Amino acid sequence: MTTTSSTEALAAVGLGDADRAALRAFALAVPALTFESAFAAALDARMPGAAASSFAEAAFFNVLLERLQWTEATWLDTLADAWADCLRADAAAMLPTRALSALTEAARATLRDDEWPGGRAEWDILSAIEKLVQAAAARLSGATLEERAPRPESGEDSGAATGLPTRQHFVALLEQALAGTGEEGVGLLLLRLDWGPSDQHLLTAQREWLGQMLGSGMRGILRPGDVLSAIGDHEWALLMPALRNDAQILLAARRLIDACQRMIDSAFPPLRVRLHAGSARAPEDGSDAQDLEHAARAALHSALRNNLEFAMFRPEMAPALEYERALERDIARSVDRPPFEIWFQPQISLATGRCVSAEALLRWRRSKDEWVPPPQIVDIASRLGLMPALSRWLIAQVVRIISELTASGIDIRVALNLVAVDLHDEDLPPLVFQTLAAWRVPAQKLCIEVTEGALIDDRDRAARIIEQLRGHGCSVALDDFGTGFSSLGYLRDLPVSELKIDRLFIRDMVDSERDRAIVTAVLALARGFGMSVIAEGVEDSRTVDELRRMGCDYVQGFHFARAMPQHELVDWIRARNA
Repeated sequence: MTTTSSTEALAAVGLGDADRAALRAFALAVPALTFESAFAAALDARMPGAAASSFAEAAFFNVLLERLQWTEATWLDTLADAWADCLRADAAAMLPTRALSALTEAARATLRDDEWPGGRAEWDILSAIEKLVQAAAARLSGATLEERAPRPESGEDSGAATGLPTRQHFVALLEQALAGTGEEGVGLLLLRLDWGPSDQHLLTAQREWLGQMLGSGMRGILRPGDVLSAIGDHEWALLMPALRNDAQILLAARRLIDACQRMIDSAFPPLRVRLHAGSARAPEDGSDAQDLEHAARAALHSALRNNLEFAMFRPEMAPALEYERALERDIARSVDRPPFEIWFQPQISLATGRCVSAEALLRWRRSKDEWVPPPQIVDIASRLGLMPALSRWLIAQVVRIISELTASGIDIRVALNLVAVDLHDEDLPPLVFQTLAAWRVPAQKLCIEVTEGALIDDRDRAARIIEQLRGHGCSVALDDFGTGFSSLGYLRDLPVSELKIDRLFIRDMVDSERDRAIVTAVLALARGFGMSVIAEGVEDSRTVDELRRMGCDYVQGFHFARAMPQHELVDWIRARNA
């Protein structure tokens, strides 16, 4: 089966340079709020309530309204991916047609506004939008055919590091199992590692190795027909079709937990790492994939909260289940205009004592007394398939803030940490470059931070993306250096410009010969590769003095400042650099 590619679709409708110029003029001249309001009104007239009907559809509309991206073939690819997510969430088949019609109507309504000069320019814009809509319709039709085609059983559906089905494939398998449910039920078992205090003593490489070992060990003791998937950071899902009774879930949980605990005790006997599990059964606890996973996750949270090995979903767990759903709804609704904040932790030059850069950190104060941890935000956004949209928002906000800081007389660089999925996205470099150009921010003022763990699955692709970012002028830092796999290999193969030494080695380096030796070695390696070094987690003056003596370039940590919002950062830097 062949389908129309984005490039072919744009060529087929004859979208040329003049059309692209008209689309760019429209995007720059018409305020976003004006156009989006017109689109919402037009869509509601065709599909009442469609704009808020599901998380996937909200993400689809967000991509559709990214007018500055309309001229790029990559925008059509992203739109097709978002529509594929809608199909998996059982969206109405006519949604793209009606959304594209609403897009055209919104453009006409906006151009009829008295403030628009009209004339030839208006005709050119409408002509270009009609061509764009035709191309989008062709691309989305192709995406529909691709999504409804039989799914492969291997290849990209399996993670390179684990060999297990990925989360995306797991959702498809769960939907298929639920669709084929007869008299027997479907069981879902979620398992997660709880590191506890051990997290302070294990390196990233050890955690990742243990996770892969457990996944491989569990796969070897499944009953025929059961499917184990790796769906998150040290989290697995066991799909049990043809389930006759709850005792089968309990037996599977005990077998997996016992086997994993033996592997953990053998690999790391002094550490207290535990595996917890939560289960749910269809159709009693949920009749579709989303509801069933929510129920199993509520049971898993109950097991974690009460320090139990295993918990089965019960109706009294509903409040925890509703809280999880509420977080998901809030994040899904807010990815385009989120209530999140970006705070900053200053980074200090040891040569001058001045603040020369800052790390951008995600914060979410959901209510007066509730701060949602950033890892939980990322975890939920990843599960919902919204991480690309969240990353785009973060990039746009950070670049905008750099522009505002520069206008305020604050000349610093800002570092932004990206996740694994971003480093596998070929559209990341163009997105970064376009955003920098839109805000007139020099690329040298943006640093992209990546972790070694984010590079495991596809180092070659990550290297290409990093090379493009570096070639445009952005710096790229390897975060948490020394705690992941094959650090020397990364230094040799990846064109990173900076290393960040993890706080694990910094916090005790003054009193620990081993940690001091590691820091000395990292600094020597960085000099050999022509890289600068940032030390994280600096909390006292003795550590600052020792790092300065050793030749470290930059430091950050509570000794200087905790993370702070933008307005406080401006005052803090002015006082510091005065």
